[in-house]
Amino acid sequence: MSTDRLLDALRTEEIETPAFVYDEAQLAEDARLAREAIRGERTHLLFAMKSFAVPGGLRVIAPFVDGFHASSLFEARLARDVLGWRGVVHLTSPGIRPADADDLFHMSDHVSFNSLTQWEQFRDRAGGVTKCGLRVNPRLSNVADERYDPCSRHSKLGANVEEIRDLFARDPGRLEGLTGLLFHTNCDAFDTTPVLETVLHLDRQLGPLLERMSWIDLGGGYLFHGDGAQQGIEARLPWQRRPRRWPDLDGLHAALDLLRSRYRLDIYLEPGASISRRAGTFVSSVVDLFQSSGRDVAVLDTTVNHMPEVIEFQFAPDVLGDLERGGHHYLLAGATCLAGDVLGEYAFDAPLAVGSRVFVPDMGAYSIVKANMFNGVNLPNIYSLHDDGTLTLERAFNYEDFLTRSGGGQYVHS
Repeated sequence: MSTDRLLDALRTEEIETPAFVYDEAQLAEDARLAREAIRGERTHLLFAMKSFAVPGGLRVIAPFVDGFHASSLFEARLARDVLGWRGVVHLTSPGIRPADADDLFHMSDHVSFNSLTQWEQFRDRAGGVTKCGLRVNPRLSNVADERYDPCSRHSKLGANVEEIRDLFARDPGRLEGLTGLLFHTNCDAFDTTPVLETVLHLDRQLGPLLERMSWIDLGGGYLFHGDGAQQGIEARLPWQRRPRRWPDLDGLHAALDLLRSRYRLDIYLEPGASISRRAGTFVSSVVDLFQSSGRDVAVLDTTVNHMPEVIEFQFAPDVLGDLERGGHHYLLAGATCLAGDVLGEYAFDAPLAVGSRVFVPDMGAYSIVKANMFNGVNLPNIYSLHDDGTLTLERAFNYEDFLTRSGGGQYVHS
């Protein structure tokens, strides 16, 4: 996000904090970068909604992509609300409920079943309604953190490649009706060499099956720019800033060339964070200042529960104005009673005061979609920053939202 544009907007417009501001121009720019990076014959760009599902932002992204990738009934419905029937919707989910199946199949152009058992359970209901695919677990791990490794031991994500290979050799009729395959083995990948290794592995293991397919989905986790410090799970160090890096796309391009030339497949990629991450900034206010064992603590009106990846990965997000040396040092803490609700230690050229604004950039991915109301702390207001530098309040949350999320019934005034 252009912090200059945001700061200019905040000089003329008052917003209530905590706030999540998404920059429409940044969303459009990063969607355009992704489009340019994978441009080629029969190569299609989808946006993975799991990283960012703000309806107004999705409408900004839509003109730059061929459609959206959804993982649930609600995401699929939102995709159709935004796209109408003009764009493509791909869906894959580890657990399709029978009660949701028919709606999902009618909303989705492609459905990649997560297992052979789900394929066999739903093939008759899905056939003729949507293009059916199967998620493959290539069993080649690219991610060190097993929580985010789709190919970890005993993974729930996809049918093992050897199982598919042996079934096709033994009883190809069991796979009759499949038109495509999906694999997703990346997580914030700067180096795309493993993608090429995975495609070569599938070429060796499933070549005869690929010859019968018409499309393949290479999943997400691709990065198409390198100047956001919040990129790269592998680069995230506990409670430290991450180094800045640029992605190497040579492996991805070689993989695309192989699939196009050898199998004449339509190819889909579904980045999420690479398009949404830089567009989001949290704006918070200092509500208290005190010393704790000689350290200055600044309590904010936001919380790591608004930015759950901070505590999941134990990293300190960037904060606007943070100094590498000198300055006034503060431990920035969130507004809940969780002891670990801490963003990290930061230094500023001027001392903070109650009411000071604190800006956390590069938080567009996986923040709003994962944010929660732990301790009853309200969700951030959602604002859009327009091309002309004005701000629009898209959504404000209140007690009724908390009551509903907590299982309450009709709101009763006391």
